[in-house]
Amino acid sequence: MTRHPRTRRLAWLPVAAVVAAGALLTACGSSDDADDPAAGEPVASQEVDQKLHDSLPADVKDAGKVTIGTEALYPPFESFTDDNETIVGLDPDLATALGQVLGIEVEFTHTAFDGLLTALDGGRFDLVMAAITDTKDREEVYDFVDYFLTGQSIVVKKGNPEGIEGISDLCGQPVAVLKASTQEKMLGQFNEDECADDPIEIDPFPSDKDALTQVQSGRDVASFTQDAVGAFNAANIGGGNQFEVANSEALLPTPVGIVFTKEDTQLRDAFKAALEKLIADGTYHEILANYELESGAVDTVTINGATE
Repeated sequence: MTRHPRTRRLAWLPVAAVVAAGALLTACGSSDDADDPAAGEPVASQEVDQKLHDSLPADVKDAGKVTIGTEALYPPFESFTDDNETIVGLDPDLATALGQVLGIEVEFTHTAFDGLLTALDGGRFDLVMAAITDTKDREEVYDFVDYFLTGQSIVVKKGNPEGIEGISDLCGQPVAVLKASTQEKMLGQFNEDECADDPIEIDPFPSDKDALTQVQSGRDVASFTQDAVGAFNAANIGGGNQFEVANSEALLPTPVGIVFTKEDTQLRDAFKAALEKLIADGTYHEILANYELESGAVDTVTINGATE
């Protein structure tokens, strides 16, 4: 197996959050983050599994860390604290625990969502962890270690002035979505099926926050996003008084995975084994519970488990 050369810091990328493998897991933040709704409660530090550490690629063991690409504008999975540097959320918490089991540090680096996989291709990251949906198309190029199941939500203004309840209500309407996301692709599929006679006006944006701004301003009637993200934003933005989730049940559940290049099977398998260990000892479920995301838990870790 040939691994790409790794660039551990990128001048063109913004900030990074670094977590020591032996440190107490505190959502990549400090005690100042305790009141941040996007930061989970601390979880006890994990012991190093020497066998799993030894299974890592030589260059990772030599570096003592992995660099993880993310888009830190997607709570509760990952987001910046008020200092605009520290990254907190479910993904940093889970990655920290995985790093502790493997005996390495994890370093999160933020970049635009639509550039993450390109940066992974270029060897700028060892892996990507950004609530990325595992799809058959993506599996043709990348390997996924699936760690969560998520549905999709239609986020509207508080009070739901347009009376939106489901996909059919979006036909002919302007809908905001994260650029290059699976949700954008889903909207395109709706236009071929449910909305073929009256297509949705798909309005892609660089971040989920930008998409919500369009809904808040009234330029778009809704934002289409992952259900965990939609629920978090509806409950927390503006004290829960600006948005709500229009659909009563999550739509189209799909797996979310940690992304690796096809060449990095050794690193992929080490992370898979570490995740299995966290599931077995209950740490994984404890981390999900900190974000009230237990409903998305997986019992079995799957590689490339895309449903479509």
